[in-house]
Amino acid sequence: MNNPAFEFLRQFKQVSDATEELVTKTLKRKFPELTLEQLIEAFELGIIGDYGKVYSIDPQTLMSWVYEYMNARANPVNYLAQPLLDNTISHTDKGYPIDRTSWEKEANKCYQAYLNGVSVFDFHPHVYDRLMMDNRVECNYFERHMPATQSIRKSKQISIGEYFEHMRAQGNDKIYETR
Repeated sequence: MNNPAFEFLRQFKQVSDATEELVTKTLKRKFPELTLEQLIEAFELGIIGDYGKVYSIDPQTLMSWVYEYMNARANPVNYLAQPLLDNTISHTDKGYPIDRTSWEKEANKCYQAYLNGVSVFDFHPHVYDRLMMDNRVECNYFERHMPATQSIRKSKQISIGEYFEHMRAQGNDKIYETR
C-alpha cells in the first residue's frame, strides 16, 4: 500500500503492511470524514509523543492516536465547556480516560462545576485518584468519610469537594494548568 500517512510513519518506526491494512480499513468505517491531511497530522502528533511514549507502531497505538486527535478536534480550545465524565463509567468502558492530561482536564471541569454549585456526587470518583497520585490530597484521605458513607465512591467524592473548597478559599480558578 502507498498511503502517505503510513509512509511518513515508516521514516521513524517499522510499520507492517498488515497493520496499515487493518488501520486503514478501520478508519474508513469509524472515521469516514477523516482526511489524509488530518491522518498525517494525527500521526505526526503521535510520533512526537503528544499522545504518550511510542514503543511500537501497532494497530492499537495508531487507532488511539486517531481517537485522541479526533477528540481534540471535537473538543476545541475550551474543554471546560464540555460535559463532565459520566461518574459511573468504568476503566474497562469505551471512553474512559486513559492518560494523565485527560484526568487533569476532568479535575478542572469538576472544579468549575463545583464553583457553579454542582453536587460533588456528580463527579467521577477517579478524579480523587488523580489528585492523590499528584500529592494534592493525602493517601487514603477518603477513608475518614467511610464510617458515615459506607461507600468508597461517595467518600472519594466528598473528599474531592473538601479539596475543591480548600482551593476556592485560596482563590484558585483551576486545579491543573493544562493546554
